Amino acid sequence: MVEILNKSEWFGHTLENIRIYDADSVSVPCTILWPENAAYPCRFVIATHGATSSKHEWTEMDGYTKGGNLSRLLLDAGVALVAMDWHYHGDNDTRNMNGRNVFEEQYFEDFFTRSIADIQAVITYAKQHEKLDENRMGFAGYSLAGMFGIWLSNSGADFKTLLLCVPGANRSSTTPYAIVNNLKNIGERAVLQLSAEQDEYINFDDAKWLFSQIPVKNKIFHSFKSGHSLPIDYVSIAADWLSGEL
Repeated sequence: MVEILNKSEWFGHTLENIRIYDADSVSVPCTILWPENAAYPCRFVIATHGATSSKHEWTEMDGYTKGGNLSRLLLDAGVALVAMDWHYHGDNDTRNMNGRNVFEEQYFEDFFTRSIADIQAVITYAKQHEKLDENRMGFAGYSLAGMFGIWLSNSGADFKTLLLCVPGANRSSTTPYAIVNNLKNIGERAVLQLSAEQDEYINFDDAKWLFSQIPVKNKIFHSFKSGHSLPIDYVSIAADWLSGEL
């Protein structure tokens, strides 16, 4: 079931806030950005946020991830965005952790499992939507979200493209959800990895190593002399690449 909350105009395009309910009646808050002049069904991107943010990043201009800037360029190119909140983030209505940190080891598995269920419900909804082309679906993930994009691809999600912005890169992680443990069956798809040479959280050598381990032919690595928050320059590179590969 889907509940449409409201619609509004966003820079000449249509912004629709919805809740998608999964089989257990758990709702996933989403924002869909519809390109004004697209031929439907249109290309689309599942847009996902980092550890300390929410789907609202994709409609905020010049913010932490510059998500709103990227959204505008994609919409102008006729690409729709489906932005979602990870579990316990943003407008998620089941995020009561009683002050606990979801990124502490004892809580992370719960966060990961619930978030995977959430995004799978979103993907199912999007692929069945008459205005979205199920054969031209991409994934955009910032930071933590890169892990989810790799895990989903390795588990069969048929994204044509993966945009990985400053993804986590732990070479020795033994957890089942770590990127390094989910590359074997990723399949042949286009991958763009954007990393930061002065990243405060992710070692740049580890980021380069991760890229070397991604087993696809169509992949590009681009780095910036910045910290974890990429400069505005990344936006046009990401938009051109996504719209070109989709």
